[in-house]
Amino acid sequence: MYRPTAPTVVGLDVGTTKVCTLVARLLPEGWDVVSFATVPSKGVQRATIVDINEAASAIANSIERAEQSSGMEIRSAWVGITGHHIRAFPVEVSMKIPDEEGQILREHVESLIEIAKKSQPIPDDHSILHTIPRQFAINGVGGIKRPLGLSAREVKMQALVVTASSSFMKSLVSCVSQAGIEIEGMVLEPLAAGMAALSESERELGTALLDIGGGTTDVAVFLENSLVDTFALPVGGNHVTRDLAIGLRTPIEEAERLKINYGCALPEKVSSDETVEVIELGRGKPRPIPKRALAEIIEPRMRELFELASERLARKGWMSLLAGGVVLTGGGSLLDGSLELAQSVFGLPVRIGEPSLTFGAPQELKSPIYATVVGLVLYGIKQRRTTTEITQPWWRKWENFWQRLRRWLPW
Repeated sequence: MYRPTAPTVVGLDVGTTKVCTLVARLLPEGWDVVSFATVPSKGVQRATIVDINEAASAIANSIERAEQSSGMEIRSAWVGITGHHIRAFPVEVSMKIPDEEGQILREHVESLIEIAKKSQPIPDDHSILHTIPRQFAINGVGGIKRPLGLSAREVKMQALVVTASSSFMKSLVSCVSQAGIEIEGMVLEPLAAGMAALSESERELGTALLDIGGGTTDVAVFLENSLVDTFALPVGGNHVTRDLAIGLRTPIEEAERLKINYGCALPEKVSSDETVEVIELGRGKPRPIPKRALAEIIEPRMRELFELASERLARKGWMSLLAGGVVLTGGGSLLDGSLELAQSVFGLPVRIGEPSLTFGAPQELKSPIYATVVGLVLYGIKQRRTTTEITQPWWRKWENFWQRLRRWLPW
């Protein structure tokens, strides 16, 4: 193993069905993939850790495979977090700017964020995961995204405070630490997935992202290029698998195979003449059943998922603001017929969200299944570059500026 000379960022997605590790290298004008590994998840059910040792073992396995393919040692990672325990609270706070200062400084924005953290009662056994500024108002004029350097007597900030279960966070830290990895930061998974799967226009105009995982479905609303709401639904791809296992009296493993290979969320898309072989519990030989029977079992559960999301979004007043429509990502979005069913339920444009990748990245990563882990890397890169911009000396900033400028000048 070697220590890389170029800065690297590692994303670690610990899900119900899989654990993914993505290692990226920072370049002067972007990033590229160094290595990628995914293994079956253990010890996690419905986005909840139920066995720390098994979860830690799966994490260590994923990390080790990423190390082997890259030849480098991984010491830390940005780790995703999700689950039905996630809560989001919109807040608005303000502060006066002293006359002798006049201009809004980074310290003022940091003070507003601290005020925002204390402005909302936090649920029991919860800790703040993110405080995300949405927009600022200066001297009564709102809609300002970048207030630094502007003159002001008073500044107001609208933000979203996101909290997570303290117990779950401690369990996740234990798993990752037991695998020998230091956590650089915990990142809300639908926030990360939105960074990877949504365009800037979609985040600006108003778009709902549905990340359909194995145990839960994460919903995130982006508007004016910011996360403005998030919640999780207790329905995911594993519920579809269980429905098939019960309805067809077949083992879970067989139901999962049938779902992936022959599943469809719309019965009318399936020919009534097609059949598939199913192994029943207690029987050695497979028997043929109509392929449409699978779709008739799958459709009610997927419709329930989309209706739950639609009702919750409508209740919160977001549906009329989703000019960008709905984007489906995660493994559940790959189920045939999901796109058409979602369009009929939401009454909005719906598309499948694949992560944006750099040139030369493995084609396997170009799948909605990996939107979250790609987003974790993008989040880590953004944080790394923001920190570098703040801490580097003034002469280095000018040096970087002139280097970029020289690429465009004709001399």
